[in-house]
Amino acid sequence: MPNLTQAELMQLREDISAEMLMVQKFGAYANMCSDPQLKQVVTNIQRTHERHRDMLMRHLMAGQTMM
Repeated sequence: MPNLTQAELMQLREDISAEMLMVQKFGAYANMCSDPQLKQVVTNIQRTHERHRDMLMRHLMAGQTMM
């Protein structure tokens, strides 16, 4: 992986923060759902954002160790 610029690292951090917020929000939404099917859909969306966050974290860690 090529070295990341400071701007790219900052963008990754912002994207991670946004994904973390989505994880929290969809977790809260899932807790509010009384319909099991809707709860499952919302939980799946939360898991998707968790995977996105984890992927961005891996890129961030790789970019920081290369500098």
